Amino acid sequence: MADSSIETKKTLLESAKKEFLQKGFAGASLRTIAANAGVTTGAMYRHFKDKDAFFCALVDDAVEATKKVVMFADSKTHAGFDSPHMQKHIDFETKMTFDFLDYMFENFDAFTLLLTKAGGSAHERFQETICELYTKNCEDTFKWMRKQGFAAKKVSSMTVHFMASTVINAFCDIILHKMTKKQAAAYISDVMEFTRAGWLALSQCKI
Repeated sequence: MADSSIETKKTLLESAKKEFLQKGFAGASLRTIAANAGVTTGAMYRHFKDKDAFFCALVDDAVEATKKVVMFADSKTHAGFDSPHMQKHIDFETKMTFDFLDYMFENFDAFTLLLTKAGGSAHERFQETICELYTKNCEDTFKWMRKQGFAAKKVSSMTVHFMASTVINAFCDIILHKMTKKQAAAYISDVMEFTRAGWLALSQCKI
């Protein structure tokens, strides 16, 4: 009986993903999701209370994985290195970035839902939320770097927002432009090189 319930839930989620990808959250129909899964609406509601519950079940893991990566930009992470510009930190940042890139391609549909089909759902501001979180962590790190003597120049909040949003938007572009993994890897490598040089120059960081 338990196996049957798990299988029904799985079938419903597969049906919901197809419906959301085709019509977006706002245009998706619960009746269609149930019908395409071969399940009655009553049985469907035993697993998912509403349309948002379906959507969240499909994307919540991707949201949490993204937030976890963005949190590595905070001062606590940088304080674990002798200098935020030493090779050990650069290697860590590079590995983290490409591990996340792998995760994005393993969950391409979830990120497609978040970035192109989420209007009206609990996650309709996903991109903005992640950008705000990344900006906050970058600002926190810049303040810490100045306090520690790693950065000589104060960088304005708006400038930090610009640089942070450049990084977030770059990752979003991978999904929006349906890049291949090879294209995405080359693109992100260029973005990392560009933004790292920019951060150093803007804050007059001491390497």
